[in-house]
Amino acid sequence: MRTRHRLHLTASAATVLALTLAACGSDDTGSADEAATTEPAATDSASDTESAPATEAPADDTAATEAPSTDAPTTDAPAAGDTVSITDSQGRTVEVPRNPETVVVMDWSAIRTLTDFGVEVDGAPQAVGTLPDDLAPVAESAALAGTLFEPDYEAISAMEPDLIIVGSRSGTPEVVAEMERITPAVIDMSIRYENAEEQIPQFIERVEQLSTIFEFEDEASERLGAIEASISDTAEAAAASELSTMFVQVSGGTVGAYGPGSRYGIVFDDLGFAPTDAPVDDEGSHGQEISQEFFVQYNPGVVFVLDRSKTIGEEASPALEVLSNGLVDTTDAAKNDRIVEVDGFSWYIATYAPSSFEQILADVQSVL
Repeated sequence: MRTRHRLHLTASAATVLALTLAACGSDDTGSADEAATTEPAATDSASDTESAPATEAPADDTAATEAPSTDAPTTDAPAAGDTVSITDSQGRTVEVPRNPETVVVMDWSAIRTLTDFGVEVDGAPQAVGTLPDDLAPVAESAALAGTLFEPDYEAISAMEPDLIIVGSRSGTPEVVAEMERITPAVIDMSIRYENAEEQIPQFIERVEQLSTIFEFEDEASERLGAIEASISDTAEAAAASELSTMFVQVSGGTVGAYGPGSRYGIVFDDLGFAPTDAPVDDEGSHGQEISQEFFVQYNPGVVFVLDRSKTIGEEASPALEVLSNGLVDTTDAAKNDRIVEVDGFSWYIATYAPSSFEQILADVQSVL
């Protein structure tokens, strides 16, 4: 991940320098200069930063005025031990090191959020399906930390992480308890809500929390502001269009429909699209299984389609081929070219990252 460096004068170097300058009549001034210039700087690892003492004060005022400056470029790195308090989705308040050196992330929304702002991760889960181009470098550089469902605790421990981030499928109390045996700095960045109106505020909160840890607050604020404005504009345009809308997920030839309050209810709850009159159950992650006749009966003006099989790398008939038959083709959505396949990774794998939300908005705006 990003590292920032701070140069420290070690205690031994400071002592040698002060004693040498205090000695009168000595001609061997070169040894003091050499000590000051050749003493290696302390590393910026977490353990070294915490244990390295501050630059010692000179023995007396004379030494203070005569000693060459030991001030190094300080950059904007946080002081040793600088932490930020994070209250995660499990209600735990955790002291997290600011700009941690080694970071393992077991949630693709969090990984993509960090990637959006130029923060590299050191450990990541095995990719689900094909990663989008912006995350390809993660697969190449990050160490494998298991899967979303089964973290490799031994591999994670070997990385000696300063921070572990879990979420979604890995965001369980059991996983957190195991991770805390590796480091106390473990946070769950899952999005969990009972009411649909909580979804976007929680997404914003998670991005803001990560921005505080990794110090990209200004960039995050600007980007989130643009997303919120786009959500508002999209909702207004969608409401004005009065297009009746269905959101369906195709998985292995099975078609499931989603309505308001469901996993993909953001289309209706926040983005302003009107659902059809279809009685769609909002329970269950795979939606309510429907037949082809369902499309004819409720005749949507827009159909958003998520190809789950393609998203997770399963072999199956493409979603649009499954839907392309005489019945679906009679709908207003088909007649007006408003059957849209959405980006599976953004909608299904890593929903809660700025670039994912931007893609979600682009998908739905394509019909307006």
